[in-house]
Amino acid sequence: MSEQLPAEHTPEQNKEKKSGNLVAWLSMLLNLLLAAAIALVLYWVWPQWSGLQQRQQQLTEQQQLSQSAAQQQQQEFSQSLEQQLAGLKTELAETSALLQQQQMQLQALQQDQQKQLSSSTAWALWQSQQLVQLAGQKIWLEQDIPAALRVLVGAEEQLSQQQDPAFVPLRQAMLSDIQALQQLQLPPISSIQLDLAQLRQLVQNLPLRQSEPVLQQVADTASAQDWQGRFWQQWGTFWGSLVQVRPTAPEDLAVLSAEQQLSLRNTLTQQLLLAELAAVKYQNGPYQSALQQAMDSLQRYFRPADPQVQQSADRLAKLSTLNVMLPAPSRLQSSEVLKELKVTEKGL
Repeated sequence: MSEQLPAEHTPEQNKEKKSGNLVAWLSMLLNLLLAAAIALVLYWVWPQWSGLQQRQQQLTEQQQLSQSAAQQQQQEFSQSLEQQLAGLKTELAETSALLQQQQMQLQALQQDQQKQLSSSTAWALWQSQQLVQLAGQKIWLEQDIPAALRVLVGAEEQLSQQQDPAFVPLRQAMLSDIQALQQLQLPPISSIQLDLAQLRQLVQNLPLRQSEPVLQQVADTASAQDWQGRFWQQWGTFWGSLVQVRPTAPEDLAVLSAEQQLSLRNTLTQQLLLAELAAVKYQNGPYQSALQQAMDSLQRYFRPADPQVQQSADRLAKLSTLNVMLPAPSRLQSSEVLKELKVTEKGL
């Protein structure tokens, strides 16, 4: 059996075979390069893409949380606003009810007042009562008789304009009170004040029994503050040291220092001032006691032969004869008549 030998390749066939192998190798090399490039791209790009995906997911979650929180806040705000509106509506309703109630009370009060004051008699009696009470305050609290007279005269004139026979007893009582007040003998308080003020000015110039030592100029110009301090010191011991005029004792003629002489003058001044204050308050007891002390001091420590001392003593004696007590009536007839009218009058 004969063996078949491979056919020999021609040069052209060999050339084609080599070019085919070269193409295959180049194709494989390109595939490898492409795979390597893809792997390299995936190696660098994949982490960044994954990070971007994670960031996007986080942003999405945050956005969702923010939206949820905003929705929750909006719901809470809406609920709070609804509650506030409900509270305001409730307060408005309560306020409206309270205003209506107050208006009703005001209307009822106005109706009551109109009923009470619809009668001119009731109004006139109420006004007269107020004026009589004011006159009583002027008499017993303020001790101002002229002012009380003016009030009663005005009240009687107003009643006379009503021309109501029911007011005749009240007008007669008012006229009786006015006449009683006009007949009162009021003490001359202004004249007493003037005399005592002049005597206080003369005290520093009255000569004392002692001729030595002479008062210094500093003592004559003592300040008002020191005088006031001495005044309140003497006030504390005034009421417990009331004395009567007595003959001059030997110790009264002792030589006094300048301070003692100044103290005696200030004491006499204070006693005169106390008498003036008591006269203004219509307190006859303190007034007489202060004058008695002033006359005793004048007799004991000042020179009796001096004309100014004699004149001062005469003026004090004249002032002591005056009674400064206010002769006020114990009651007003008008007040008693008003009480009777209030019982019978329905409108008051």
